[in-house]
Amino acid sequence: MNRPRLRVPGAAVLLLTVSILVPPPTLAGQDVVESAAPRDPDLRLADEPLVRVGIVDGPLEYIFGNVTGAVRLEDGSIVVADEQSGNIRRYDSNGRHLWTSGRSGEGPGEYKGLRLLRNCPGAPLTVFDWSLARITELDLDGNVLGTRSLLAAGVRPYNDPLCAPDGRLVYTPWPDDMGESYEEDLAEGDLYRWHTTLESVEGDSVVTLRAGIPGAERFFIQAGASGPRWWGRDMVFAPAGAGVWYGTADDYELEHLDWTGRVIRVARWTGPDLTVTDERVESYREGWLAQYDDPEARRNFEREVWPDIRDQLPERFPAYEALIALPDGAFWVKTHAWLAAGEELHLLDASGVWLRRLTLPSGVVLDAGRDWVLLRQRDELGVPTVALYNSKPAADDETTP
Repeated sequence: MNRPRLRVPGAAVLLLTVSILVPPPTLAGQDVVESAAPRDPDLRLADEPLVRVGIVDGPLEYIFGNVTGAVRLEDGSIVVADEQSGNIRRYDSNGRHLWTSGRSGEGPGEYKGLRLLRNCPGAPLTVFDWSLARITELDLDGNVLGTRSLLAAGVRPYNDPLCAPDGRLVYTPWPDDMGESYEEDLAEGDLYRWHTTLESVEGDSVVTLRAGIPGAERFFIQAGASGPRWWGRDMVFAPAGAGVWYGTADDYELEHLDWTGRVIRVARWTGPDLTVTDERVESYREGWLAQYDDPEARRNFEREVWPDIRDQLPERFPAYEALIALPDGAFWVKTHAWLAAGEELHLLDASGVWLRRLTLPSGVVLDAGRDWVLLRQRDELGVPTVALYNSKPAADDETTP
């Protein structure tokens, strides 16, 4: 979405309404918001987490294999999805295990693929099984309240669906031809980009909000087989009360669709420079190496894995890789992992104004509020953990001599 930018000095924010030409019969007004800098001071994480869960040895309920999601509830407790164990676990605000729910399988309360959905109305906890395309709702004690198949409505999400405040699920479907139409005349290693559709479903009613959106960048392996590009762009989205924010990661820009599919707002802001440099590539490599505590594993990464990553360098890095909606309509934009130790979260309000910036020293964001972040990390022994950090204005660290 490389459109001409409206530049405003300092921390000013520009809001204007323009008329845009769209295919008949729709003609809509569109708010355009561009932020040259955050409105409020930058944030930083506390030096130590409020709570950390995860150990190398001991009771099984504290040992993680493959954490694929976690959410923080209003009472401060944390719910974690561990796909390797096939279960959901809840911990109180001090990290004490409360219960474990679920196991591997296909029956009620059983899972083959585990994701936790955030901000879903109607039940305290909502689980998406990506393998079975199924939604399971749980109460605060881990008991199953209900299960429904998305396949019954003809819905099979390509990425995780997300909940809108009114109960709709928003998702992108698998391509009808599994990408075959993109693969004509491609040779092994060639890069291409899927086009995707943004849809919503409520009950058995499916609505197409926007089609033909540039989606995942992939590399061709052979007929019928491809993989995601290491440094690739992808479409990301976040439902809101009035519709859906979405962007293609080409630049720091998002569009807001209403529930009829009209673009009603565009947000633009100034994020980190997307220029590919040797220094940034090396930082990315060091970030990967830091994940391995075994010297042989690091050597194997550099021999077998890193050449493929390095050889897929784009002309520009992707701008972001995820949106995290908050209950009040604001949302965090997570910059892409090429920033390695230095990834940022940018908080935009419901109108698209850039409010704050938070730098993350390490970890994968699982959930976030205005003043806290839930991260998946590894401790000094390489043990998978889930850690909750408060955040505060970076200016609080400044001292007067």
